[in-house]
Amino acid sequence: MGLRTSVIVNGINNLSDARYCAGMGVDIIGFNLKLDDPERVQPQALKEITGWVAGVQLAGEFLRARPDVINEMAEEFGLDYIQLDVPYLIDEIEEINKPVIQKVFINKDTVESELLEMMELYSTVVHSFIIFSDDFDTIDETNSRFLAAIAKNFKVYIGFGIDKNNINAVLKSIKPTGIGLTGGHEIKPGLKDFDELAEIFEEIEEA
Repeated sequence: MGLRTSVIVNGINNLSDARYCAGMGVDIIGFNLKLDDPERVQPQALKEITGWVAGVQLAGEFLRARPDVINEMAEEFGLDYIQLDVPYLIDEIEEINKPVIQKVFINKDTVESELLEMMELYSTVVHSFIIFSDDFDTIDETNSRFLAAIAKNFKVYIGFGIDKNNINAVLKSIKPTGIGLTGGHEIKPGLKDFDELAEIFEEIEEA
């Protein structure tokens, strides 16, 4: 299966999600490896998951781990990308051995010029940006122009406010590099409700 845009699925924590995403043509699946987070994927579980999936690239999601710790984990688990969920110093990013996806938050008070300036600074050391928001639940006229301006200048994934009803309009009006979605917990081992992800994938499946 092929998808019309690049897709990252964050928060993968079980084999069902990982295999489903790989089979649907997702480009990158991300695992929560934040050291102090009780929800983080444990090493043995991560090895089991990555041992059963193929054809998809792997990302580790980190919060404040040191670059040397990130590099050790990237090597141990065969990670292809590192997603930083807070801005690191540029010097620290340069110490990371894998391409970095930088998470960026926008809200109602975000100043466009300041955000663009920050992203310009980071664009030389990161692979791409993934845009999240705590304020906006959806993508509409209040933020789509802003997002389109960002996507015009940088390699960005839109990681919020996307559903089956607006995905095609988002891709057409904003023209991002791709979209970011989120996996979830299994109902019970081996049993997942994929309806929400499936509906979005159905909309962006190549004809």
